Parts: sequence; C-alpha cells; structure tokens
Amino acid sequence: MRLQGKRALLIGAATGIGRACAEDFVRNGARIAIADINSAGVQEVIAQLGPLGASAHGLGCDVRDEASMREVVRDAERLLGGLDTLVFLAGAMRVGKVDTFEAETWDAIFAVNARGTFLAAKYGAPALRRAGGGSITTTASLAGLRGAPGMSAYAAAKGAVIAFTTALALELAPDHIRVNAVLPGWIDTPFNRPAIDHMGGDALHSEIVRRAVPLGRQGVPSEVSPMYVFLASEEARYITAKAMMVDGGMAH
Repeated sequence: MRLQGKRALLIGAATGIGRACAEDFVRNGARIAIADINSAGVQEVIAQLGPLGASAHGLGCDVRDEASMREVVRDAERLLGGLDTLVFLAGAMRVGKVDTFEAETWDAIFAVNARGTFLAAKYGAPALRRAGGGSITTTASLAGLRGAPGMSAYAAAKGAVIAFTTALALELAPDHIRVNAVLPGWIDTPFNRPAIDHMGGDALHSEIVRRAVPLGRQGVPSEVSPMYVFLASEEARYITAKAMMVDGGMAH
C-alpha cells in the first residue's frame, strides 16, 4: 500500500500504460480520478477495477483544450478532497518522412504531447500547492532522447516534454512539488502501431526489437506502471528533475 491516502489525477489513463497505472494506483491504496477523451475507456477501467473501483472517479477531458484541463483539475480536486499527485499519460504519435510530413500533423502531435503536459502542469501545480506539495509525473519516451527515421515529430515533442519536466522541477521545488518524467521504450500497446507499420510490419519490428533491446523483447504496461507508483510514493521524496527510463536496457 505504497500510496495509502494519496489523491491522484491520472490524465490519459483509459488505455495502455495509463490503464495499468490506474490499476496499480488503486491497488496501492490511492484514491484516483481517471481522465481521458475516451469516456467509454474510462468506464471500462473503472469496471475492471471491481470493488477497487469505489476508489476511482471517471472524468472526461481534452488535453489540447485549456478550459477542459482547468475543469478536469478542478473536478478532480473537488471529488478527491484535494490533490497530492498528478500523472500525465496522454500521448499521440504519427510517423513519416520530414519532407512529406504535414505541418498540421506536426502541430497536432505537439498539441497532445507538449501542450497537454504544459496545461496539466499549469492547473495541476496550484492544486498540489494547496495540498502542501506533492508530485507531477510526465510521460516522455526514449524517442525524446534518441529519435529514429520517420519519428521526427514524435521525438521532438517528447524531447520537449523532457526539457519542460526538468525546468518545471526546478521551478516547483520551493513548493515541495517533485516533477519527474517516465521514458518508456518499446512497450506492447496499440499506441505503437504507426511506428511498427512504418518499420515494415510486425515481423521486421520483432527482429529490430530483438537486436536493439538487451532483454530481447518488448515490455508490457504492467512493467512500466510500477515506476509511476514509485515516483508518486514517499519512497521517491528526494527524487526530482529526473528522466526515468523503462526500456529493457536500450539506452545503455
């Protein structure tokens, strides 16, 4: 019960790593608000939690929209009686060669990954300050440190998240708010489908992963979510401004 008594807002938690985080947070004693643009997915998560779903509230939000983000933080704070931790898990990926990549698509990738992270922090930080401190965990990617062909937009957006996380951690440290980023590597979720297709399909992707990842395989969401639990827990109370990689050893 590493998060006993914690009140957490998880943004982008309807699928994949976010869904695994929702499960891990409530199993570790947290009361949570799950927010996502995918309202049906949010209700599925709560239903799958079974009796533990009594500790969860479902909310809708669009991370690209400032009013929506302001409201989701306000609603989570009201429903939970305060906010101790904010986790931003929403993401968007598109792939393609830079000379044929649409500027509008580039902007859309940044709207979800970078702007969404900023808006979550803009409205989440005051809520955490009102609670006397807490933690923010963002979601970047190994791609934010080392890109790949066709991944320029996604890599740039996640690189921006890493830089923002570091600066924000320094800014909020006097308020006793810790800020860290989780950088997943190859994790087996539908989110990576555009990248897999760009790489030539499942067979080629599997071979690339086998060669590039020292552990020889993709991870699964339940192998990433414990890092989010740790960063929200008191065990991590002296950790801030860090990019925590969960990548099977790729960034060796």
